Amino acid sequence: MTIFGSNVIFGGGGFSGGTGPTGPAGPTGATGATGPAGATGPTGATGATGPTGATGATGPAGATGATGATGPAGATGATGPAGATGATGPAGATGATGPAGATGATGPAGATGATGPAGATGATGPAGATGATGPAGATGATGPAGATGATGATGPAGATGATGPTGPAGATGATGPAGGLPAALSASSNVGALGIALTAGSPVPFPITDATFGTSITRVDDDTFSINTPGFYTVTYSISTALVSLLGGVEVQVNGTAVSGTNTLISAGVNLSGVVLFEVTTVPATVEIVVTGLGLTVASGNSSQILIEQIS
Repeated sequence: MTIFGSNVIFGGGGFSGGTGPTGPAGPTGATGATGPAGATGPTGATGATGPTGATGATGPAGATGATGATGPAGATGATGPAGATGATGPAGATGATGPAGATGATGPAGATGATGPAGATGATGPAGATGATGPAGATGATGPAGATGATGATGPAGATGATGPTGPAGATGATGPAGGLPAALSASSNVGALGIALTAGSPVPFPITDATFGTSITRVDDDTFSINTPGFYTVTYSISTALVSLLGGVEVQVNGTAVSGTNTLISAGVNLSGVVLFEVTTVPATVEIVVTGLGLTVASGNSSQILIEQIS
């Protein structure tokens, strides 16, 4: 027979009897030595449940008999009054884990914890897809004009246009002067067998008058000529130099001012020649051919000529 603390007694296959009053707990006896196990006897018939007697001293534990067949559950007796709480027995073995209970309602959020230290920077993720183009922004203010570009190459000439109709004849102009030159003078030099050396600033002499007509050009002396009428004039000259001569030059001067560039001798014994056109507005005016630079030597004989012509 086994007795549980709930005061329900189960017999070896019999019905439970009525719950008796709980007796006082007896003192725990000393544990006796375990005797030899006796032979298991046949299970006897369950006797009637007697009243619960006082708890005797705990005897030595006998050998465990064979478990009888479980009888049908008896009717639950009335719950007796709660007895005094006994001493807490040793913890039993942990039972098997029961099925998980239903999830309880979510509790209120806890207070936010302190921010933890920043983690290491993760690897850069792949570039995201290009977003849709946004709407065009407002037109900005016009910038300052750029610098003017270089002038382009000249384009090809266009085709020649058709000839226009002939215009009406103009009025007849005044009668011009008679044809031919208004005046001219030609002169030359003959300086003898030795030639003549001229320094810079000296006029070249042409003492021999070869021909002359008109009154616009006259001789002043051997090396100077006078222009007496305003107009355009030309001077044509040729001067032969000696084989031994400084490499000077000559220029045409009107009233002491050059009206031509300097014609410089580059080799002794050659000619210096030139043609100069000039205009005279104030008369009289003098004309001379003047030596420049280092000076030069005019060759012997009839070596120099000058021709002054009025062309208008």
